[in-house]
Amino acid sequence: MFGRKSRAEKLREEAESRSFIPVAALSAFFAEARPVAERLLYDDDLRDNIRTFIEAANKIYEEVSDESPGEIVARLWDDDKLREQVEAATGAAQAGSKRVRGEKVKEDGGSGLLLLLVLVSAAAFLFLNPKTGPQARKLARDAVNALNSGG
Repeated sequence: MFGRKSRAEKLREEAESRSFIPVAALSAFFAEARPVAERLLYDDDLRDNIRTFIEAANKIYEEVSDESPGEIVARLWDDDKLREQVEAATGAAQAGSKRVRGEKVKEDGGSGLLLLLVLVSAAAFLFLNPKTGPQARKLARDAVNALNSGG
């Protein structure tokens, strides 16, 4: 009445101004998340990529969880079965990320990027695993120091 705001309107405006996340940001987030959620619900290939990634990652973890970083690197270098599991996990992750973005997935090629992804994921596993992390970081630090000192 007469241009004055009701108590409810004042409280609503005050709550919106005090919120940590603005309402507009939340609505934009949900608008962007909807296509991803729909792909997760209806894309059988994407769900297959996720399942393949999780299964391969679990197999890899079971095989190398008790080994030191040096042993893991040696096994990745020598063990074809373990390397195939790592390649399967990284391939599934790569294809799944493309499917989530709505890109078309080629079933062949991409071995250079796949190799880089395998190396990055193996390094992340070595450095972030609580059992192998301290040894891996010490090994990397010693290698960098040896390279920097020239010998």
